[in-house]
Amino acid sequence: RPPRSTLFPYTTLFRSKQRKSIVGLDIGSSCIKAVELTRDKYDHVITGYAQIDVHHEASRQEAIAELMAAAKFRTKRIATAVSGKNVVFRYITMPEMNDDKLLQAVRFEADKYIPFDVDDVELGAQKLAGAGDDEASKEMKVLLVAAKKAVVQDHSRMLTELGLQPVCVGVDGFALGNAWELGDLVNPGVQEPGRTVALVDIGATKASINILRDNISCFAREVPIGGQDLTHAIARRLGVEPQQAEELKRDPGDQGAIMQEAIGQTLEDLGNEINLSFDFFENQFDGEVQEVWLTGGTSLLPLLEENFEKIFEKRTKTWNPIEGLKVKSDNVDVEALNQLSPQLAVAVGLAAAS
Repeated sequence: RPPRSTLFPYTTLFRSKQRKSIVGLDIGSSCIKAVELTRDKYDHVITGYAQIDVHHEASRQEAIAELMAAAKFRTKRIATAVSGKNVVFRYITMPEMNDDKLLQAVRFEADKYIPFDVDDVELGAQKLAGAGDDEASKEMKVLLVAAKKAVVQDHSRMLTELGLQPVCVGVDGFALGNAWELGDLVNPGVQEPGRTVALVDIGATKASINILRDNISCFAREVPIGGQDLTHAIARRLGVEPQQAEELKRDPGDQGAIMQEAIGQTLEDLGNEINLSFDFFENQFDGEVQEVWLTGGTSLLPLLEENFEKIFEKRTKTWNPIEGLKVKSDNVDVEALNQLSPQLAVAVGLAAAS
């Protein structure tokens, strides 16, 4: 049976009273991360975790098989996501209507907004929080998400061939929102009500942005700049091979100043692209982004917070998406989990929402 599509931008967490496990599988371009969440009454417990580097797309399926074998998860149920050039976000204005009619109306209009044939994509749509709420308004702003069916099906087929059970396919950026909501659930009162926050997940080839107000997604976008661009900048500046540049990026040692000089322009380019997203949001909605929370492998880069805080002129911090979650330590490398936790927001969000 094909997995259900969960391309909608916001999914409320279901508080199950029954024990239920699922693995959130974040298939990145250079690293695959997997987090198994088990719901036991009202608790969300991390019962498994693993990640593995992958250097070539051709070896991705083999890497997933190796990861699953090593992790010894209790379930084969998988939630995963698609991203990149095969996923399109559009912000459109439509006549006010009920939610149950929205997707049908969007499908009828979608060919005006997306570069793909409507029959070739999975579609998701949601009215944006705070847009068109005026009773006198006859229009509403809508976020349209389209992902190529072939890509969704390829993900599902690959996992099925590995003996796994794909139960849903989502979108990276919206998984961030689900992880943030889970954090609010397990840490009540920590997230200040009414705050508008930007979640920015910086992977190897892209940055996923999701802006939330009161835990509701208002804006999502992907920027095609990531950690690999920083690695290439270091390689060019120092005249070294990409692998050596990657090692220096992760641990610059006494070459921190040279590395900062090498990546400065690329970081500024990425920061400026993210800032454009903040500007768009602030122009469309009554409010501004107050805090920026960084995740993804590149968020572990030294001085990233400091660089971005200067560019954004906003409070910028690295986000730990597993904070407050219980961990069943007999099957989890707790030290590695805590050390690399900023990389796990997408995987946690996929597992949390499924």
